[in-house]
Amino acid sequence: MAKLPEPVNLETVSSCLSDALFMTDRRQNVTWMNRVAGEIFRTDPDAARGKPLAEITGIKKIRELLADVLEQGMPLECSYERATVKVKRLDQRYFFKIAINPVIHREQLWGALVQLTDVTRFHEMEKIKSDFVSIVSHEFRTPLTTIIVGVEMLREGMLGDLTPRGKEVLEAIGSDCERLTRLIDNLLELSRIESGTIYVETEPLDVAGLVQEAVRPLKIQAESKGVELIADLPPEIPPVVADFNKSVWVLTNLIGNALRYTEAGGTITVKVRQRGSRLFFSVIDTGSGIPKEYLDKIFRKYIQVREPGKTKGGVGLGLAIAKDIVMAHGGEIWAESEEGKGTTFTFTFPLYRNEEQINI
Repeated sequence: MAKLPEPVNLETVSSCLSDALFMTDRRQNVTWMNRVAGEIFRTDPDAARGKPLAEITGIKKIRELLADVLEQGMPLECSYERATVKVKRLDQRYFFKIAINPVIHREQLWGALVQLTDVTRFHEMEKIKSDFVSIVSHEFRTPLTTIIVGVEMLREGMLGDLTPRGKEVLEAIGSDCERLTRLIDNLLELSRIESGTIYVETEPLDVAGLVQEAVRPLKIQAESKGVELIADLPPEIPPVVADFNKSVWVLTNLIGNALRYTEAGGTITVKVRQRGSRLFFSVIDTGSGIPKEYLDKIFRKYIQVREPGKTKGGVGLGLAIAKDIVMAHGGEIWAESEEGKGTTFTFTFPLYRNEEQINI
């Protein structure tokens, strides 16, 4: 009878993997790491034992992600953007996706298993795609600028008087120019976010000021359309950790969408509420609503809900960009809707807790 081979131990199996693996205790201190982790982070496994994982890897964000897993006793569940970190080694930039699973021993939470997967090649391919979008967008902008200047000259009568029909056609051309300009701006913003060249610069933000800045430019537009725009804020709101300009952009985009789909006599409410360690921002309208078949698609690029017989403009990039921005903050965004009764878009931002949270 042939002799069975000896069982393969953990060290042998883990050395065959291309991912870095760490085992930590409940205090986030390293208890074990595989050979690949030692090579990537230039650390001797014996010397690393007992030290905080964030110190060994130099990844500050991993402290917060580990804390969530150890607190809940559940595997890490978050966006790809939040779970991906950049590591610089010898003037080279690497990207790793973090996966964390709790380690249960004798029905007790003992620690966590942390896996870092190299996704640098994926990011390089995304950068090539984003660079292409950026180049094409810039090439479109040059002739478009010439057209816009020509339209303005015609509007001001610098090239002679126009017939009523000519003015009507000119207005249509001007509207299309504005739409193309927004499209180019959205494409550039999207390519920058995806390539990682735009970073979220977070700081403690006053929420009332943030909402006011987003609502202010749309108040007149709402009034002229006969729509009531309301800000529903509690008397005391703790600050959030967010990028002011990008946060305003997200809120303005959601309110603008609501305006396009809400008829005269309707209302749009910007509501903010605290739940646990997060603030929930909701934009609630009484508009036409979103068909069920679109609810799972509207945050994808180039998806736009169109009502029969109506032209709403745009190409369906605004919500995709909004989702990227919210997820880059470590938040979530979703929509709830019922046809004929309105739509609610909600996104979350983390509350400001301490200085360490700002630069994770």
